[in-house]
Amino acid sequence: MAEPDLLILGDSHSVALKAGCDALGLRAEMLSFSGNIWHQGLVSLHRNRGIAVRNRGFQRRVTDLAQRLGRGNVLSPEVPVLASFGFHLGRIVPPFGYNGHKADPAQFLADGESQFASRALTEAYARHYRQGHVRMLKRLAGMVPTIAVAPPDIFGTVNYPQFVSVVKAMIREAEVSLFDPCAELFPGKTGLPAALVAEDGVHGNAAYGAQVIGLLLDRGLIARKVA
Repeated sequence: MAEPDLLILGDSHSVALKAGCDALGLRAEMLSFSGNIWHQGLVSLHRNRGIAVRNRGFQRRVTDLAQRLGRGNVLSPEVPVLASFGFHLGRIVPPFGYNGHKADPAQFLADGESQFASRALTEAYARHYRQGHVRMLKRLAGMVPTIAVAPPDIFGTVNYPQFVSVVKAMIREAEVSLFDPCAELFPGKTGLPAALVAEDGVHGNAAYGAQVIGLLLDRGLIARKVA
């Protein structure tokens, strides 16, 4: 099998990126694992296999991909990785706000029953749960060309923007290339246009994926392999 143009590695947000690649004629492979699997720290880098998952069903996806590629290691310096992991906001933002904590001062002041969460508290919370993922991104970027892709701005509401900001800063501190599609496509705006939201209401759809991949191609951040 010919080497793919790129590998998409991440959570359920990978699906839209893969659809975008398909729509624009890029040969992309995908390893997608649920946000819970990532949040629990069950995905790691492996010296021989490239990726290891401490879950038999999800590890099978790695094995199947290795077989399709005809090599034992699913990672290759010749195949760039789009990494849609490291955020997994649905696993950390709702619990953070369970007791009414709000990291945005204006939202806090507008709600007399809320509790204020400082930037320091928000950052400490995010680092506690996501530092391991960022370390994996840094290691991955040392092995293969890697671009971390921020998730779409579906929930431009309480606490989500603040956590996105912190995790993006962590990734940049790790000196990993970061691409934030919504900041590029819709600068200064909050939320994803309804036409680009998937039917489940929590992911970008294929049209969104095509816009993201198209912009990455236009910027020269990814490319089609020459036949």
